[in-house]
Amino acid sequence: MLELIYWLSFAVLLYTYFGYPVLMLIIGKRKPDYRRDETFLPKVSLLICAYNEKDVIREKLENALATDYPGDKFEIVVVSDGSTDGTNEIIESFHDPRLKFFTYTDRGGKAKALNTGMKHLTGDIAVLTDANVLFENDAIKKLAIYFSGESIGCVVGNVILRSKDGTIVGEGVYSRYEKAVHTAEGNFNTMITVDGAMYAMRRKHLAPVPPDSLTDDWYLATGVLGLNKKIIYAPEAVGYEHAAESVAGEFKRKVRMIAGGYQTAFRRADVFLNPFKYPIISFMFFSHKLLRWTAMFFMAALCVSNLPLVFCGSWYQLTFAGQGIFYGFALMGWLYSERLKSPPFYIPYYFTAVNWAAVMGLIKYLTGGQKVTWERGRN
Repeated sequence: MLELIYWLSFAVLLYTYFGYPVLMLIIGKRKPDYRRDETFLPKVSLLICAYNEKDVIREKLENALATDYPGDKFEIVVVSDGSTDGTNEIIESFHDPRLKFFTYTDRGGKAKALNTGMKHLTGDIAVLTDANVLFENDAIKKLAIYFSGESIGCVVGNVILRSKDGTIVGEGVYSRYEKAVHTAEGNFNTMITVDGAMYAMRRKHLAPVPPDSLTDDWYLATGVLGLNKKIIYAPEAVGYEHAAESVAGEFKRKVRMIAGGYQTAFRRADVFLNPFKYPIISFMFFSHKLLRWTAMFFMAALCVSNLPLVFCGSWYQLTFAGQGIFYGFALMGWLYSERLKSPPFYIPYYFTAVNWAAVMGLIKYLTGGQKVTWERGRN
């Protein structure tokens, strides 16, 4: 029984982090030639939802107004979700016919802000973004041209992390790995996830977000999958966002994301959990999402079952020692996170932390303990 638990856990983890990604990288190696008409310039609405963003909102609006897109085909809709820190006053100081501003006093969370903003969009394409994300001058155009093809329902931009001083943060092994898998999935068939910091959809495909939604971006974007439309990645549409200041900050964000992930997965069960109608999407959801969210349970089962098996052969001794070293480095990375930022310590620490966040996210979802109201981005 111990060997069965050991090998089952080992096989699941191997498939989750190596088998499935390698499969996607192989079958998604060749990028489809999606139709992109450079002359296709539909009317675009940029929707920005903000809560107490006084430190970044001025720069965000200046960045948005400087966008290289025809002025008569571009509008900016800003919704303040009960901000009390001076955000509203900063927004009201801008006087530009392309800018529309809406606010209310009772804070209701991101879903309320989105639903309010969506009522006032007039563009054929809606670009959704966070208040702390700055776009390259041509990013809107780079997103919009993909919609010249009718098969595309959502386009995800390339958000690059940078530090507070403006320098680009070098992506770690884990984040490069994630982006490669997402790209391969899009090349193969469709992405099944989005980066809520920067994505675009046809306005006709936007639907009201349930008021208690925790992952509004995933809920909105995956609505196109049920319409047999694709979610694709546009690496040339570049934006910048401040990186999390610590793994602890990223942990908090991951907990919310996983709790919301379960919520959205069940609300989109007709797509994600319907292998007869959507076999590819259901397979991708199981392999990329569900197994990732539950990986910590298999990690624990592997470690616990491995301990008594160390007397049964050198292989078990080797894997137990490997786990001990990995978690030892993770512990050192946690205890001395300010000093031990090198990959041998940071990667085990980050990997273990995000998998533990998945467990906490499940608990938050089951107990209803995750707040609907949100805090800004990765900070």
